[in-house]
Amino acid sequence: MGNQFVKPGVIEGFSGPMASGKSGALLRRVDPLRWVSGVSYIGFKPGVDTRGIGSRSGEDFIDWIYVSKASDILDYVKDSHDVVLIDEVQFFDEVIVDVVLKLQGDHKNVVFAGLDYDFRGEPFGSMKELMFRANELMKLYAVCSCGERAYYTQRLIDGKPASFDSSIVSIEGEGLKESYEPRCFGCHEVPGRR
Repeated sequence: MGNQFVKPGVIEGFSGPMASGKSGALLRRVDPLRWVSGVSYIGFKPGVDTRGIGSRSGEDFIDWIYVSKASDILDYVKDSHDVVLIDEVQFFDEVIVDVVLKLQGDHKNVVFAGLDYDFRGEPFGSMKELMFRANELMKLYAVCSCGERAYYTQRLIDGKPASFDSSIVSIEGEGLKESYEPRCFGCHEVPGRR
């Protein structure tokens, strides 16, 4: 296509902990496309992410399509789409890797953003494989309450660090008050970590 903002067959990724600006970076990456004639993009989020929020900066201009399975993405992407955006990619099932590679094979420019680690400090879902497959990858960080760079996401249940045996994706309605914070290595706690 010869456009500097579209990279056919290139997979780009943004990863990091919560509050590191992943969604904002994804939006800044594609913002110029809004003003380029003849370029078409489409964006997806997992149906499990029902928070209904975009970037924390409030600059969300994408009409996100929420899908329950990664394979559903292929039902929406048309030949006319140049760029495919996937936010909160860690929540998709493992088929997301095949979907991204199929889109790459179709000469789409795929741009994803997601948490690289789960609250345990282990690779989150298919992020490990997607980060390996990315042609361009930017790892972001947040700021821990102690002031250091935060590379991890701390889950708190009733104000205390979640144990290693807690479910990776929390289920709403368990009656517990949960919150998440970015943490540095020294402040990140996972009781019962093996």
